[in-house]
Amino acid sequence: MFLLAGAELYHIILETLDTEEATYIWHIPKDKNTLREALKRIDQDLNIIRQHGRQYFLDTQPSAFSRVLHDYSDGRKGFVVWKDLLEERLV
Repeated sequence: MFLLAGAELYHIILETLDTEEATYIWHIPKDKNTLREALKRIDQDLNIIRQHGRQYFLDTQPSAFSRVLHDYSDGRKGFVVWKDLLEERLV
């Protein structure tokens, strides 16, 4: 899990290596107080994922959240597509 700063928003990214799971991205306004509150909410989201699973979490339709699916059907091309989709969301 890591934080990236875009031009307009902060992005908290949950990435799992060598899995077929998706990259999860929470988008947060660039304000330190809002970021602190969002980190608490994300911690709650992670607890939901741990207790009930990813699909349950996704079914709640979380706000300011997106994901990038992993596609390993073509190893090299899969990374390029993933990277492009990720960069589109990092505003």
